Amino acid sequence: MKKVTLFIIFLFSCLMLSAQSGYIKVSGGKVIEGEFFKSKIYLLKNFTDARIKFLNGDTYDGKINIHILSQTLRFIGPKGDTLAVADEKQIASVSSGKLYFLKVNNQYVQVVNSDGETSLVVARTLNIGQEKVTGAYGGTNEVSSIQKIEVYNDNNKIERITSSATLYYEYRETLFLVNRGKQYLVTRRNLQKFFPDKKEFIEEYYSTHNVQIDKKEEIVSLFSTILSVSR
Repeated sequence: MKKVTLFIIFLFSCLMLSAQSGYIKVSGGKVIEGEFFKSKIYLLKNFTDARIKFLNGDTYDGKINIHILSQTLRFIGPKGDTLAVADEKQIASVSSGKLYFLKVNNQYVQVVNSDGETSLVVARTLNIGQEKVTGAYGGTNEVSSIQKIEVYNDNNKIERITSSATLYYEYRETLFLVNRGKQYLVTRRNLQKFFPDKKEFIEEYYSTHNVQIDKKEEIVSLFSTILSVSR
């Protein structure tokens, strides 16, 4: 529980690009209402040819997709059915065309730019939690008991909900830095830490530009500029 709490605090401290929340209706382990939610369950629009690289250096080629809700990889089996990877902990990265994803802290993050050591990445998360129930006089309230939230967030598997329910969900996209398998906030201090030879340039850039941390284009441009500056 402590690790989960620390991750949530870190997530809220990252560069929030976008966020959307709402309610979905679930019945018999399936989402029957909630088009936006359903459109975000998988990261890619379709299962796509990709290469999976494992921590031991082995690779696997196949049609895959990334299940954002559970942060697991799914692939099409020989019989055309959707299967999950046996051991997610052994996956290091996934590449498909120009798309490249790293596995960091049990989460798939998309690399926006990188110098090979430090990467600017975007993380996408989709979570479900509170149940919306009808109260007295037709009003509604959210049931936020620990028991209910833990049940609904158990690996984020909606299939576990066998009854009918209206659930709260939240979708977020955030930017952060990855260096040697660890994630960091995108701050002036961290940029100078990972690019010490460009410390003065970064300081001058922040002094002469109104860097808005919630603007993806500005952060991407800053990171690209740092990489392009000569030592």
